[in-house]
Amino acid sequence: MERIDFRPVSLGDRERIFEYTSKYGEGSCQHSPVAMYSLYEKYGDSFHIEDDMLYVLRKNLCNDVYRVYMAPLGKNDLKAAYARILEDAHSYGKKASFVTLTQKHADFLRDNFAGSFEFKEDRDLAEYIFSVETMRDFPGKIHARRRTEIRTFWRDFGDRTNVKVMTKDDVSDVAAYAVKWLTDNADTHDEDALNREMICIRKQLASFEDLGISGTVIRVDGSVAAFCYGVPLNDEYYDVLIEKGNRAFPGIYRVLRQESTKLNVSGFSHINFEEDVGVDGLRRLKESYCPEFMITKYRGFEK
Repeated sequence: MERIDFRPVSLGDRERIFEYTSKYGEGSCQHSPVAMYSLYEKYGDSFHIEDDMLYVLRKNLCNDVYRVYMAPLGKNDLKAAYARILEDAHSYGKKASFVTLTQKHADFLRDNFAGSFEFKEDRDLAEYIFSVETMRDFPGKIHARRRTEIRTFWRDFGDRTNVKVMTKDDVSDVAAYAVKWLTDNADTHDEDALNREMICIRKQLASFEDLGISGTVIRVDGSVAAFCYGVPLNDEYYDVLIEKGNRAFPGIYRVLRQESTKLNVSGFSHINFEEDVGVDGLRRLKESYCPEFMITKYRGFEK
């Protein structure tokens, strides 16, 4: 059985991978070359393109029983692509397992490989999708409190505040603030998760332009008080990668979301605010914004 020749996702692979993820990735933040590159230390994402199909192996999740893959993406025969993955897994004497499967791909496997897989919905990795209008305008009664917080922020801090599009000239100040934010929040967040996030932030900011990142910086009294940045997933979906703000300025996160939507996301229809990874407080917060819909995710295990 012929093995798939996977190689690590590098910075130079972004545009090539994006050709597939943007067309066939369904607006999922997991289907992003920026995520694959940025989170390499966590997942070990490696890829191969063959017969106009993109294959991704999550190398660091593989174990003695399973080789772990993402769904194959491309315009050619999807059943043949899944069969190719099974061939690769079996050549190592292992079973195939899939992570972050969308409903479309979970249904495809059920229909075309009947009885071969068992599936488990992964609520922790479900992605929150919002309309651009929601984060730009915060409309309706449900967001009345957020509109009040925004008005109060501008009343109290407006003459001290500057909002601008992030450029490479802001990167060093943003990186320094990210370190400060991590230090200030170490007591209330999981330390390992914060350290992994900091590694990711450093990697993304170091290649800010090469990764196609756009962002927003809020300065109060000349110092960074909040920032966020993200990348396009396709022509309709924009992925918010990172948001950080100083809660000493009440309402700053609401202002950040509104202003960054105006500055960075106006050409898109939907914003992907990613997963809550099972963190209760983060889940309640994201649910409180009333997403337009969720991208449901599944794990699939070969029997």
